[in-house]
Amino acid sequence: MSKRYPGVLALDNASVAIHPGEVLSLTGENGSGKSTLAKIIGGVEQPDRGTIVVNGVERKIANPVAARSLGIVMISQELTLAPQLSVAENVLMGRLPRTSRRTVDWREMRRRARKELDALGVDVGVDVRVGDLSVELQQGIEIARAVSAKARLLILDEATSSLSEPATDRLLELVREQSEGGTAVIMISHRMPELYSTAHKATVLRDGRTIGTVPLPETPEQNLVQMMVGRELTDYYGRRDVTPGDIVLQVRDLASADGRLKATSFDVRSGEVLGIAGLVGSGKAELGLALGGAIPATGDITVNGQPLRPGDPRRSSSAGIGFVPDDRKRSALLPTRSVAENMSFPWLRTLTRAGIVPVGEEMRRVQSALSEYGVKTSSSSKRITLLSGGNQQKAILGRTFALGFPVYILSEPTRGVDVGSKTQIYALLQRLVERGAAVIVISSELPEILGLADRVLVYFQGAVHGEVSGEALTETVLNDIAISGHIHSEQVL
Repeated sequence: MSKRYPGVLALDNASVAIHPGEVLSLTGENGSGKSTLAKIIGGVEQPDRGTIVVNGVERKIANPVAARSLGIVMISQELTLAPQLSVAENVLMGRLPRTSRRTVDWREMRRRARKELDALGVDVGVDVRVGDLSVELQQGIEIARAVSAKARLLILDEATSSLSEPATDRLLELVREQSEGGTAVIMISHRMPELYSTAHKATVLRDGRTIGTVPLPETPEQNLVQMMVGRELTDYYGRRDVTPGDIVLQVRDLASADGRLKATSFDVRSGEVLGIAGLVGSGKAELGLALGGAIPATGDITVNGQPLRPGDPRRSSSAGIGFVPDDRKRSALLPTRSVAENMSFPWLRTLTRAGIVPVGEEMRRVQSALSEYGVKTSSSSKRITLLSGGNQQKAILGRTFALGFPVYILSEPTRGVDVGSKTQIYALLQRLVERGAAVIVISSELPEILGLADRVLVYFQGAVHGEVSGEALTETVLNDIAISGHIHSEQVL
């Protein structure tokens, strides 16, 4: 397969093969061509050159409908749900059951949707409007819809990026069941433990080319990563040796108006990383939104001794809180605007003079930030959504880090980001902390939390049920609190 977009060769004679009942990991850095190849197989994109052979017959997959007719179903990292429709309607979209009179059988639709959601452990009402749900629950619904289609080839493009650890475990178990039933599965994921626990082999792409295919789990992770990035990665999290300073952020009795976040109190010091863990719906996401001013909330927040009234993102930003939300598509990007416009709009307040933005200075700052934060793009005038997910994320993080704020709230900062880009993001984060910033990292990836945080608050049913640090800071302890709401004493002896 070969595919060129304006200014970039996305695929350069790339190839992949998969057999029935096989789980294949398609790996590589962001921008290596993984998602483009998956979209071509799924009928979303058309190649400039290349062939697709299904069961020995060459096929042209003109669109997703043609792909589904061949039994190819794709779950994209970008959600494709209809937000105005119900959960049940989305799960069975295009396959709504009919009565003898050819009208929609609403009762049967709800029953089937409930069955598919229960199989994945997605706890949501079938009549709820999808647009009112969190991104985590929406991703669960997207997965339920794909799995219910009984695919012969199932493509998961970062399908677990928005899921909690337990929901991820359930999905991976479902993948194994699908594989044992003869379904071929292509997994695109940057979470190495998922690949090594589920996939039979890995095909590695780099710069649009196929580097090779290796067996899993026999191939050491270090070797696989080196194939992906073309170099050896060391010191993954870049742990720093910084002694926390004075208290920068004070939070007292912070609670969301909808009750999902109950009264929370804590402090964060200069040069400290506070990790926030918990299951989907535990309140951890709402904490970030409340601190960033994105949802109505009550309580007392103080930044460098100055009080901040919650409930307005402009007030939070003016107080010195940089917030990166977990859903870049809905909450962080201007999708119809360029890379430059997306990078510079948080800076406009300081750039603008007499109501006019000096374009030359704006472009210089943009180019400097693109270079410093490793955002790969052929042009800063390119539409932001044409970049890979990882480069979109680095652009969002870079424009926020460039503000030089004393406090940063990062919600799922490496969601959908490859291992090479993760090391860059971690290095940038550590640099912030070394300069004295107080950083809160909210993440569903426990290894990330353990690798970055000095201490961790664990949420359960809307409230903090444990603060963990030192030798007690392990996956077992964090998982136990997140699932049960308490810690077993024998785990911290």
